[in-house]
Amino acid sequence: MDIQIKEILAKQTYELRHPLLRKGQPYDSCQLENDNHPQSIHLGAYSSSQLVGILSAMPNCCPDYNDQIGFQLRAMAVHPEFQRRKIASQLIQNIVRRLKEDSKVENIWLNARVNANALYLNNGFQAIGTPFEIKPIGVHQRFIKWIIDES
Repeated sequence: MDIQIKEILAKQTYELRHPLLRKGQPYDSCQLENDNHPQSIHLGAYSSSQLVGILSAMPNCCPDYNDQIGFQLRAMAVHPEFQRRKIASQLIQNIVRRLKEDSKVENIWLNARVNANALYLNNGFQAIGTPFEIKPIGVHQRFIKWIIDES
């Protein structure tokens, strides 16, 4: 399957954000803090012309390392008919590559639903701390990847 990953606007992510991540919530709940920050990056994965995956990265220090320049990954989603095809990994690898180009970024972090832990571990992230609940979404685990040491 040929997947094309390209940068998109924050509002273009709502097509998947709402039904997959904000189901049952108002449509405007799709807008996240820092969505429109000039440094934020929103990626879309396309199969032909269909948007099948999304990932956003926003400038935000990790609460566990607030003395470092960090980017937070948020709102990762892959259409159910396209899951388990490594699209999420392609999105993660693409965003990591883009953020490595910014010599000031020291780490990339996120709060992941625990059922996605293997995805982040397999993409070089390390778990930080213990799982915690984000209401009304569920139990999450924080992950981090240091990119200042990678070349």
